[in-house]
Amino acid sequence: MKEVTEMMIYDMAFRVRLFIASQLSEEKRSTDLSEREALLLELIGTQGNMSISEISNFYPKVSNSTISTTITRLWKEKKLVAKNILPENQRITAVSLTDKGRARLEQIKQSQSDVFTTVANSLDLTAEQNESFHLILKNSIGFFDDLLELRLHEPTALGA
Repeated sequence: MKEVTEMMIYDMAFRVRLFIASQLSEEKRSTDLSEREALLLELIGTQGNMSISEISNFYPKVSNSTISTTITRLWKEKKLVAKNILPENQRITAVSLTDKGRARLEQIKQSQSDVFTTVANSLDLTAEQNESFHLILKNSIGFFDDLLELRLHEPTALGA
């Protein structure tokens, strides 16, 4: 049963990735953010101002210098984040989203929402199945939070 589930998850993920790729224009693909850059924008957007070491805590297998380089690229080249040295501790640099970064994050969220809506529609669940699926998703979110030692926010409550 486990192997069948794994294969079905792979097959679904593959099709979703194909769908996403089919929706992106060539121009957008060449100028778009890397996966790490997009995740960093989402993380900062979710958590608010963060130090580079706080950001690095979310990526325990990625070096601090890689995170720092990515943040610098988002700051200098793409102007999506701001870096500010904290007056109370000048060894700490706080990273926050710029207006351009917030706008780009909204674009990312909208693109994801479009994909997730398509996926949700493809499931064609009844109300009862939808409720069960919400419980499954909540369990999965909890599993990954435990695995990654994260506490970003509580999953959306059923009926909310």
